[in-house]
Amino acid sequence: MRASLYRFTGLRALALVGLLLTAPAAVAQEAVRDAMFVTVQTPITSDTVARIENQVAARVNEKNEERRISTLVLDFNPDGKPALTPNFGPCADLAKFLSAPRLAGVRTVAFVRGTVSGHTVLPVIACKEVLMAKGAAVGPVAAEGVPPLDASEQVAYKTRFNRDDRWPVVQKMFDPKVSLVRGKDAKTGATRYADRNDEASLKQVVGVEQVTKVQDGQLATYPTDAAKSVGLADGTAESRAEVAELYNLPPAVINGDPLAGRVPDPYQWTLTGDVDGAMRESVNRVIRDVRKKKGNFLVLVLRCGGTDLDAARGLAEDLAAAQTGEDALQIVAFVPEAAPDAAAVVALGCSEIVMTKPTDAEAQEAEFGNFEQYLRTVKPSTRAAQAESLMALAAQRGYSPVLIQGLLDRETEVVRAKGKGNDRNKTRLFTREQFETEKKAGAWDEDKVVKPRTVPLKLTATLAAELGVARFLVPTTNVKDVCALYGVGEAKSPDPGILDRLAEFLRIPAVTIILVMIGFIGLILELKVPGLTVPGIVAALCFILVFWSQSRFSGEMFVLALLLFLLGLVLVGLEIFVLPGFGVCGISGILFMLAGLGVVTIDRVPQNSAEWVNLGVRISTYLFAMMGAMVAALLIGRFLPQVPYANRMMLSPPSDLPEAAEAQLPGASEAAELMGAIGTTSTALRPAGVVRFGEKFVDVVSDGGFVPGGARVQVIAVEGTRIVVKEV
Repeated sequence: MRASLYRFTGLRALALVGLLLTAPAAVAQEAVRDAMFVTVQTPITSDTVARIENQVAARVNEKNEERRISTLVLDFNPDGKPALTPNFGPCADLAKFLSAPRLAGVRTVAFVRGTVSGHTVLPVIACKEVLMAKGAAVGPVAAEGVPPLDASEQVAYKTRFNRDDRWPVVQKMFDPKVSLVRGKDAKTGATRYADRNDEASLKQVVGVEQVTKVQDGQLATYPTDAAKSVGLADGTAESRAEVAELYNLPPAVINGDPLAGRVPDPYQWTLTGDVDGAMRESVNRVIRDVRKKKGNFLVLVLRCGGTDLDAARGLAEDLAAAQTGEDALQIVAFVPEAAPDAAAVVALGCSEIVMTKPTDAEAQEAEFGNFEQYLRTVKPSTRAAQAESLMALAAQRGYSPVLIQGLLDRETEVVRAKGKGNDRNKTRLFTREQFETEKKAGAWDEDKVVKPRTVPLKLTATLAAELGVARFLVPTTNVKDVCALYGVGEAKSPDPGILDRLAEFLRIPAVTIILVMIGFIGLILELKVPGLTVPGIVAALCFILVFWSQSRFSGEMFVLALLLFLLGLVLVGLEIFVLPGFGVCGISGILFMLAGLGVVTIDRVPQNSAEWVNLGVRISTYLFAMMGAMVAALLIGRFLPQVPYANRMMLSPPSDLPEAAEAQLPGASEAAELMGAIGTTSTALRPAGVVRFGEKFVDVVSDGGFVPGGARVQVIAVEGTRIVVKEV
């Protein structure tokens, strides 16, 4: 196949346009089933080779033809850093694997975006095609720290390269004595390279000319332009996304295979409700539990929504991070019915997206990305900032940023364009303005309008698959179909733990309201009914459960909510036990308590009018719960003493005893004698203090105002032993 590629070199040179140079003509002519990107770690070791072999073999032998790969891209410089392997053995093993008969039907592509030298060159040239970034280079093989090649190693290089007409190009990377020349093959007339110092090689070439980009007496290093000119590179690409576009691969393939050849152990988890900080923490707990149980494959069933795109992006980034490292999971987003607003953003963080498309033509397909609710509630300034952030996320995950722009902006017109000539297999999404600019350059033709201006964009399963958003489609909403698609067994459900399940239960709005109501009933009973202790304990337990259940999922606002609630509790206590009457302090305390209960159920400061309304509704709900609690507490306080056994929880006051009808509190008669008496304050009254009546010093309280020390006061009321005075 590679020999045929070079017959089109002249044609390809005329078709280099846009960000990518054209792919080989064969690219547009071959049907692409599926593909995968593999990261080649440097230096290449035996473990590296074993991992790649297992990873690739699993997809080459995939029973499901939809997932069987036809294109394999090996990324030799994923971070752009130099890749050098001094050890010949592992590189030879990898090159042998890439040249094996079982990969004969697979297009192997070496993607070089940095310097590749040493024996890392061997698996690069063993690939059927090579793509290089603009700043990349191949060679030399005999780099610093690499021993000179012996005869058997040179044979291995020649065997794996398998291009006799260009062998001197490779030979020059480990033998400085080679004088590289170019001419026409004496038999076929095709371009052929030779070593001027090798008579046998030179005899096969006519019209010899020196290759100017390679100097005699030195080992060759081929930068991108030089590699293309000598036929070592087939084209250029700057990123995995450009490689995927070049070969018309599904966008999600750029994320690679997180399993890296491991046997899948599947789990499933369903997301319901609004995406928020609580859901983010819950999913992270699920991921930790799956890892703890040695699972590595997670299907996230998306039955959620919401307009908090910041929380959704955070969750998407967490999902992307969970698919990297030694214990990486493969996380597949399954959209059985719809993934609107925030749910669509969460899906972008998964390795692949699967959607439902029923076999019945009249049945409704799953939908992706209906952002109408978000657009109605969020300010334009906020939308612009979030759109920019989500476009960056989409590009990072391999999806078109233009698609995200179209989803978030009604005024954007999205056009799908097709390349021309040898690029006719390439497709790309543009805004209308971008396309008109590219059209003038003659690089693209309009294929279809994906989204007209002012029309909201939502992707059906069919359109999502056509645009590369959905990797696969399944006929039902059953997770078993997704598992069958990936060739894994029945997915298990992770167990985040009994505490998480309890917290999830307590966070159900109805349960939270019941806890708040019981808490207020207990609090009121404890304050109003003498002798009770159980209601106070129950109230404390209810409020602790409310705050604990919320704190396990959304800690950002938890401290503020707790402080508001405690402040309200203190203010109510001051109003009851210290300050006479019931005024500003008590009302403020109640409002602070309600605000604390409302704030603890959210995970961020409201960003728009809808979120403020939602917070107001929650606080109002708790206000009604408190009012109901007051009524219930009055009824309980009224009838509890008459309930058998229950009345044993409280002490009967002395006034309830028949023999105490005429009894008085100690000191009550002496206090009554002071009615109307005038004295002098010995201490300031704040409002409590001490007043001197003749030779007696008596504890009193003022009628509400502050009275300084040494002032004349008069007793205006006596209630038992409580004496009330006013300044005269």
